[in-house]
Amino acid sequence: MKIDIQENSINIIALKVKLAEKFPQYKISLRNKMLINVAKTNTVGCVVMVHKNKLIVNGNFPTMGASIAFSVFLVLLGIIIPLIIYFAVFHKKMKEVEKEVVDFVKKEYNLA
Repeated sequence: MKIDIQENSINIIALKVKLAEKFPQYKISLRNKMLINVAKTNTVGCVVMVHKNKLIVNGNFPTMGASIAFSVFLVLLGIIIPLIIYFAVFHKKMKEVEKEVVDFVKKEYNLA
């Protein structure tokens, strides 16, 4: 989900701290200077990307291992079977984490 923000209005370190305070049950870490991982489990979470004038929150695999494993399954089993498994097992949970994070960020920073 893309959220428009004022240019350079959100500091990624401050956002990480606020997310850690709000969601102590999640593992929150910085991946690089623009990316925050929010992990509910090793396979369910979301990624928060902070740019100059936008904030992007996407449900995603929070660990590199889970992403690589899913990619390998896509190659080995073809496209259809892994996608059916992804949508049946992971997608709904990832969207729930994404929605929680988006709602919190919108409320915390008074964004529309």
